[in-house]
Amino acid sequence: MQITDNFPQPRHVQGRASIADLFPPGKRCGLYILHFANGEIYAGQALDVTRRYVQHRKVHADIERISFRRVAKYRLNDEERGLIWSLEQSGHRLRNITFTSIPKGESDFDLIMSVEKQNRWLQDLSYVDFGGSRVANPELRRKYSKKFESFTAMPRSSEVMDTLRSYVQAGIPVFQRGEVSFWCVSCMPGRDVYARINIYWQEVLTVSVAENELWLSVHMADSPFTLLSDEAVALLFERHPTLELWEHQYKPGGPDQVAFTLPVSAARSFLSDPEVLPAIRLFNLRLMQKGACIYSRYHCMDLADRLTRIQQV
Repeated sequence: MQITDNFPQPRHVQGRASIADLFPPGKRCGLYILHFANGEIYAGQALDVTRRYVQHRKVHADIERISFRRVAKYRLNDEERGLIWSLEQSGHRLRNITFTSIPKGESDFDLIMSVEKQNRWLQDLSYVDFGGSRVANPELRRKYSKKFESFTAMPRSSEVMDTLRSYVQAGIPVFQRGEVSFWCVSCMPGRDVYARINIYWQEVLTVSVAENELWLSVHMADSPFTLLSDEAVALLFERHPTLELWEHQYKPGGPDQVAFTLPVSAARSFLSDPEVLPAIRLFNLRLMQKGACIYSRYHCMDLADRLTRIQQV
């Protein structure tokens, strides 16, 4: 399968301890693609590709070839993101985790929600899996109990909890069984921040204060919106006139990602919109398939009590 027309032919490097002779000093900044013996590839950026190769050799013993293209330093992040997205869309098997949008192969998450039920959850917006028991962690509960007391004393905290509850129960699969291991909610994690929900290595939703107004920011998959007609997109913004597009992405979520901000007072209708919820579900499920939530030590059990309380969504 052709990798990309933008790269020179790959160099054979199998068994090499160094590739310093292949790339002259001063001409080593750019994008590279490692080709492995089993047909997988890894795409990345490097200020010095010869040093990066040596680092990869310590982890990957089956590197057979390397492709390299020079790129200016200030363009590395954007071009790396575009390269990985292009390779994903072309059907290549990537070993990358960062910048990828589509997880490959089996995952730990499959053990608590079958692939069949995951697919059903994506396709049927009315399907919610309430099953399973929640984590019992007295030490974690004790750790953030004071913060939760401060949170409940804040203006409009009940409205915030209602919004978060709607999001968790509609937008996070098996939210009871996946709590702590695959998603977490932090209570007042920073200045002017009421709460934040994290999945895998990134935040997906934040409620914060700006100019005496409560705002919600939320990340989701972009691809479902690209399937909409221009008229449908225009109608989406008409239905939610306070909605603003936020030019922001996190690496773990990959390039198939878009972010919006809007006042909390208008958030629940937006989050439950039938043209928005599929993008939320797809994004969150992909993140869970990538791996466990690294922010579990910040999980506020008291706040999670209110968000996972069973009710009609």
